[in-house]
Amino acid sequence: YVFQVQSGLTHVGFDNSDSNIDGNSQGFFTMTRYGLLENFELRSAFGFSNTNTNSEMGTSIPDPSGFSLWSVGVRYNIVSGEGYKPSFGFQTDVRLNVVDEEFRSDEIAPRFMLIHSQQLSPTFGLTTNWAVRWNGNDNSPIGTYVINLSFPLSEKLGAFVENYGRISNGDIDMRWDTGMGYLINNDLLLDFSLGYGSNDGLTDWFIDAGISWRTKFK
Repeated sequence: YVFQVQSGLTHVGFDNSDSNIDGNSQGFFTMTRYGLLENFELRSAFGFSNTNTNSEMGTSIPDPSGFSLWSVGVRYNIVSGEGYKPSFGFQTDVRLNVVDEEFRSDEIAPRFMLIHSQQLSPTFGLTTNWAVRWNGNDNSPIGTYVINLSFPLSEKLGAFVENYGRISNGDIDMRWDTGMGYLINNDLLLDFSLGYGSNDGLTDWFIDAGISWRTKFK
């Protein structure tokens, strides 16, 4: 059995030129993972957010703050590849609507995701996620994807570049990010990343720092 905790602090800035609105938000997010078998794990995530919004039009805009995320789910590794052979997994989770009212959806919000990873060369590794989810407020599905290319910088320091996005009602939003992770030991990792996106008049960026820790039970 393996128990893992991944926690991080995030700062996001945004500017919507179409509506003359800009602002920023801060968040603390934690994910817990409990591996019951080599190919099966239970997952849960929760988060707290605070948003500050400004409007050049003088419009009063709510600034939600509080318990913003709670999700539960499972992950199953279908195929575990070795070397250049790919690995595939399936993950499903549900965002619960028991958070603070400002962040609450009308119904629970499910997500289904296919996970792929493989070694492209002795240096580069590729990971992709392909998912469909719902926001809990309507029946329109939202497609999301992540394409991650990772590579080592030294024995304990690794880096990645990533493209990710969402497809909703025929509209595609794309963003980019990059980051590094430092392996203190086999069970403790520090990471740092930043990203940027510009879609349909909305420009946003983020910077975050996190820590991952795991322990094993016999």
